[in-house]
Amino acid sequence: RCRRLSTEAPNMIRINKLTLLVVVLVCWCCVTGIKVDEQLRNDKNQFAKSSNVASTRVAPRPSSDSILGPMPKHATNKSASLTEDEVLKTRAVVADVSNSNLKSTINEKRAEKCKEKCPANIKDCCRYAIAEKSCHNATDDPVSYFVNPSYPSEDWDSSFCDFRVDIKNRNVCQLRLDLEEFSLRGPHKYLGSCRQDRLIISTTLPNGIGITELCGNNSGQHLYFPVDPKAGGSSVSLMMMTSLSSRYVWKVRITQIDCTADPQSVAPTGCLQYHTSLSGTIQSFNYAGGMYQSGLDYAVCIKRSVNTCRVEFQQVPGSTFGINSMEGASLEEGIGRAGEVSCDLVTHDYLHIPGGMLDIGEEIFATTGNVEVYTPTAEKFCGRSLSGLAIQEFAEKIKINDPLGAQDNITIATPVTTYASGPIIVRFHTDSVTVRERDIGFSIAYQQLGTGCNKNKIRR
Repeated sequence: RCRRLSTEAPNMIRINKLTLLVVVLVCWCCVTGIKVDEQLRNDKNQFAKSSNVASTRVAPRPSSDSILGPMPKHATNKSASLTEDEVLKTRAVVADVSNSNLKSTINEKRAEKCKEKCPANIKDCCRYAIAEKSCHNATDDPVSYFVNPSYPSEDWDSSFCDFRVDIKNRNVCQLRLDLEEFSLRGPHKYLGSCRQDRLIISTTLPNGIGITELCGNNSGQHLYFPVDPKAGGSSVSLMMMTSLSSRYVWKVRITQIDCTADPQSVAPTGCLQYHTSLSGTIQSFNYAGGMYQSGLDYAVCIKRSVNTCRVEFQQVPGSTFGINSMEGASLEEGIGRAGEVSCDLVTHDYLHIPGGMLDIGEEIFATTGNVEVYTPTAEKFCGRSLSGLAIQEFAEKIKINDPLGAQDNITIATPVTTYASGPIIVRFHTDSVTVRERDIGFSIAYQQLGTGCNKNKIRR
């Protein structure tokens, strides 16, 4: 028996070692499995949190089968903090978020997570970040920025850069585009039309505002575009087409205007631009670039104050003025007012100020006192000066096509005054004939006045 036990002992030891090894393996698997399962749960929770954040902060992108292809790696999606002035300007659209009735104007999740309150003088207001997005992107935010891919740096690539604004609020009837920075190649010097570099805007409504594309240097300008408030879920497409010919940069602020909540910000129908101050400056597109586009026909509107009885228009001191008159006509005929034939034809370039008259000073009468003297209503203006006065003094310059200098323009920049009632509208019309040296454009200061409207006026 002892011999048998001594023979079986090694086998029993081997069995016990095998059993122990199996037990160790089972325990190791159990512990590892628990850790793996815990890690999977953590990853799942983390993914869910990330998805929720993305769904509340990032606007949906177009599908991968977009005609312009997938979103490039350099496309941006940055955020900019809303300043105090911007809060004041956009309050009716995005603020007052503590009022549950107005939460529909912005993303509710964003409203619930407001961390930065507005200044104390603005009640129930919340600052939020405005997203900056670039090519092949989309947004439904009430306020957003569309920028070039390398902004704030310039780019120099040939590309098609599209951006879509989705409008989900049925009360939104207009988009306002503020061109905070906008520098593209200017129009063709012989044709007057934009070359490869241009901004094209497409809406759900027919474009009846007198412009289909924009190019050149237009920083500081703004545009209004109508959208269909009844459509619900409509969109507006912005397309930037660029080439290798020159560097470019843009930063466009896009504001969806709620016509019910903020009717004071709504531009009158048909107005491409809308000014609401008592005084300001109206400037032609690409004025800084030295040449306006051909084929334009748009209206610039000014909100009339209740006390306004007259409006004065005058060239900005030191600025140049050039609106091409009828091709082949005597240059003397086209300078200034529409009483000359060159500015009177519908098919040529002119600036239309309804009821516009030239103020040529005062004449003293013994019996009646001071009497202001005006020219007959001119309304349409073109040539080398807004007023067209003192033109004989510069006749020789004009005949040899010598551009008038800044001092010349100051001398002849007499104000144009309109007493017309109703909306204040300035219309700019250009034809297809381009002469670069004359198609300079204008920079005009306007001022609404509530006095000086009861004087006796003599028209010459």
